[in-house]
Parts: sequence; C-alpha cells; structure tokens
Amino acid sequence: MQQKKQQEQQQQEKEELKFVADIMVGKLARYLRMTGKDVLYENNYSDEEILKIAKIENRIILTRDTLMLERKECKNNIIKSVLIKDDNLIKQLQQLKKDLKIALKPNLIRCLDCNTLLKNVKKEEILNKVPPYVYKTQQFFLYCPRCNKYYWRGTHYKNIDSLFKRLNS
Repeated sequence: MQQKKQQEQQQQEKEELKFVADIMVGKLARYLRMTGKDVLYENNYSDEEILKIAKIENRIILTRDTLMLERKECKNNIIKSVLIKDDNLIKQLQQLKKDLKIALKPNLIRCLDCNTLLKNVKKEEILNKVPPYVYKTQQFFLYCPRCNKYYWRGTHYKNIDSLFKRLNS
C-alpha cells in the first residue's frame, strides 16, 4: 500500500514539472504547453535570465545549447537541465517523455502564447468575440485573461491530437 502511494506521489511530481525553454526550443515549449505543462518561454531570454528563473522557480532548463549546460549551476546539478538532442519536434517530445518519464497528451489548459492558465467561459459571454461560424459550431470555449485570446477545439485540435497519438503509439 505504501509503495503505491509513493508511486502516485512520484507521478504527481512528474506531472507538476515546470520548465524554462531557450530560443532554440521555442516550438517544443509551445507543444509542451499543449499538454498542460508549465513552460516559460520568451524568444529574448538571455542565458542569465534562464538560469535565474530556473533557480528561483525550480524549473528544468530545456535547451539545445551545449554551452549553457557548461555553466556551473547546470554542471553541478544545482539547476536541472535537459539537452535536447534533435531538431525534430517529435524526437524532442519522445526524448522528454523517455528521459523524464512523463506522459504527453493533449490537455489544453494553458495559453499557447503566454503560458497562463485558461479559464472556461460560457458561450453566451463571447458572442461577437469569435468568428460567427466558430460561435455557431462550437460549444466550449477557453479564455486567456493575459492575452485576451479565446480557444476552442476546432480542426487544429484534431491535428494536435493526431500528433500526440503518433507520439504515444
């Protein structure tokens, strides 16, 4: 019984992993956000900013920059980091899935642009805030209070779902 509780706690910790990504893995950051992972990414973060954020917020650095990993904080494992070995998005996701032993499946709870947690909104609250066809054909909407952006499960969601099914097969 205690072993099962430990396994559940380890799984929860894996699900709560937080990341900070450098400019070399921006697309990966976006796709990790699609899985609900907390990933900070700005294309203008300096290495020093990334290191500072990772240390203060206990985030794992995602990078393709071998020089970044030569920093003493990374070398001495003060800050956790993952060197992303491939340019290919699917291979990057497979590497993280394997190396960190995390599940990766669509879980659209974060804004893809800014990482903010999305809020559910009632359909009647967004009349004239989304295209008429979308309003007519969709029932569920999410809203990013930071970006003032709306999300719904349109045809793009099928593509996202398909990508993650391939990743997990």
